[in-house]
Amino acid sequence: MSRKKLVIIGASGLTGFKLAKLASSRYHVYGTYKNRQFRMDSVEAVHLDITDVSEMANFFYAVKPDIIVNTSALHNVDYCETHQDEAFLVNVSSVRALALQAEKLGAKLVHISTDYVFDGKSNSKYKENDPTSPANFYGKTKLLSEEILAQFPNCLILRSSVIYGWTPLESVGLNSSSGKPVNFALWALNTLAKGEVLKIVTDQFSSPTLADNLAEAIMAMIARNVKGILHVAGLTCVNRFEFTRRIVSSFGYPENQVTPVQSNDLKQVATRPKKTCLDCSKAESLGLKLLTLDESLHRMRKDIEMHSPKLIGPHLHV
Repeated sequence: MSRKKLVIIGASGLTGFKLAKLASSRYHVYGTYKNRQFRMDSVEAVHLDITDVSEMANFFYAVKPDIIVNTSALHNVDYCETHQDEAFLVNVSSVRALALQAEKLGAKLVHISTDYVFDGKSNSKYKENDPTSPANFYGKTKLLSEEILAQFPNCLILRSSVIYGWTPLESVGLNSSSGKPVNFALWALNTLAKGEVLKIVTDQFSSPTLADNLAEAIMAMIARNVKGILHVAGLTCVNRFEFTRRIVSSFGYPENQVTPVQSNDLKQVATRPKKTCLDCSKAESLGLKLLTLDESLHRMRKDIEMHSPKLIGPHLHV
């Protein structure tokens, strides 16, 4: 029996890359990219601009996938705030076109969304059915895409939070389409390795998510044909400063290389919600093994030790 065809939109990004690596043993995988060209054994890399509707239609007509996973987005929050037309095109219009293609082909569509659909004013973790109210334009575009996908019954929306991990494409500094070179944890490690001090906010809480674990969850939920909205994130609710402090500790850097600040000190363009930690109990009830922050950083460190040992701090070299 021939393998099912799985298309990963944005396979050169962090989550897409991890998913492609994991899925290639089970599916015939096509991984699309726009700016970051990549190669991977057992994955067909395809250049695709999802904002070009005819190009996307031609690609899907030729491939006829059984499953489509959309991991691509403009996710640089400040960039989205200042480039709203572009953010809407990529994060909303392209998702609508993608859903129409999936429906036409009878393919399952999995879409990665964000904790930023919430306003961050709740004292408890957000459940899937809690009211949404984005605090910035990026969050608004992601919520609009969710509302579009709710009209298509064969879709799964996975909300996640501060996705991080090691990937070779980010390690060599290849920027995403919104100019974002690396995920937060890898950016922190690159900065620490240069001996620089990080100024990190103490008043923004989230559920940092290891991309490897998110990719595992995507595979499991495809296998179970789960639909609707599901929260899949790290199990630790933590502020950015504490997250960074744990990175410093886990990777062997001096504690004085990270210093606390408040959001107002950074003068960020877009408003950040204060606390968007996600309740993942529904995902866990489906059998997903989600990780704590310490478990995730331990796994990431294994990747770093193998592929980018220069990012290991001096305390671990002693």
